Amino acid sequence: MTHLLRAIEDLGMRQMEGQEQILHIQSNWMRQQEEWQKQHMEQQQEQYSQLTQAIHQVTERKERQDKRLQELNQRQLAQMKSFNEFNMLNEGRQLHREEFNVNTQARLNYMSSNMHHLHYAIPTFDEVQKEFVEQEERKVKQ
Repeated sequence: MTHLLRAIEDLGMRQMEGQEQILHIQSNWMRQQEEWQKQHMEQQQEQYSQLTQAIHQVTERKERQDKRLQELNQRQLAQMKSFNEFNMLNEGRQLHREEFNVNTQARLNYMSSNMHHLHYAIPTFDEVQKEFVEQEERKVKQ
């Protein structure tokens, strides 16, 4: 009977040792699980931080590009305004010059056609032109 009691005690001890081993394994598994979750959370936080930083950089870059684009547009508008003003001034100068030329030509025409009326010795334009042509022809013939 002692033999039987010893065998029962031995079985009870083995069962307790088995339960302790199971508890130890479960404890190790829980610890590993916690470490894995902790590492996973740290990785996620690092990735989130990197992603946030990348988004911030892209946003800043876009803001700088928008600002540069706005500056370029303002420069272009200023240049177009200056160009239009310059063109208008040139057109005004050209019109003034043409008007001056027309008026000058009219005065010259009037003077050339009416000079002989001021004094009888002043030849008409046609007479001067005819004399000039004759002089040139004489030079060529010589």
